[in-house]
Amino acid sequence: MKAFFAMDLIGGKAVRLKKGNYSHVTIYSHNPVEKIKEMMGKGARDFHIVDLDGAKEGIPVHYELIKQIRGQIKGYMEVGGGIRTEDTIKQYSELGIDGIIIGTRALEDNGFFKGLSRFNNIILGLDVYEGKPMIKGWSQPVDRNIEEIIKESEEIGVKALLCTSIARDGMLMGPDFEAIKNIQRLTHIPVIASGGVSNIEDVKTLKSMGVWAVILGKAVYEGLIRIEEAIEYAD
Repeated sequence: MKAFFAMDLIGGKAVRLKKGNYSHVTIYSHNPVEKIKEMMGKGARDFHIVDLDGAKEGIPVHYELIKQIRGQIKGYMEVGGGIRTEDTIKQYSELGIDGIIIGTRALEDNGFFKGLSRFNNIILGLDVYEGKPMIKGWSQPVDRNIEEIIKESEEIGVKALLCTSIARDGMLMGPDFEAIKNIQRLTHIPVIASGGVSNIEDVKTLKSMGVWAVILGKAVYEGLIRIEEAIEYAD
């Protein structure tokens, strides 16, 4: 299992939200590049970066900052937020981004989603609230069922499914283990577990379930999980 250390970007700052709510913002750093260096100094290798302004606007807002961050990170790096065109996918691919997270447009535009089969670094963002996939920065449900979305993902050949429990994101209440197991039963696509990880026991449990990666965000920023101990359980 990989440990992806999360950094969300708003207004050039590293932040965390509660349940994706833009009115509940906690700022953790005014200098995201330095924060990345600090985390790497403690052993972090792989990162999950989200352009939250981009998710809201529908276009990348922090491209230049993400480019600077990629220049620091030697390990795996995935990026999401506002990636809704093939041109944007190509731009990020040229930066050497390992995983490009697509959510909104893939779930709204079936032709676009099928066209992504030509790329080998697509991560489908499956953001779920009360059993419904959500889009547009988690603000709207989409009228599609999860089984159908996963079947199409297999046909397209996505690299992984980023499964986020919105109700638990930033809440430190533990992952939705049952929902993750249900998705694992439906597919052999690697699963990235996101939302609610609050202690090292959660990390151990997810590893025992065979998820490909775990996203570690607020629990690390709040000191509830130390980077050094998290990577003991990561590849």
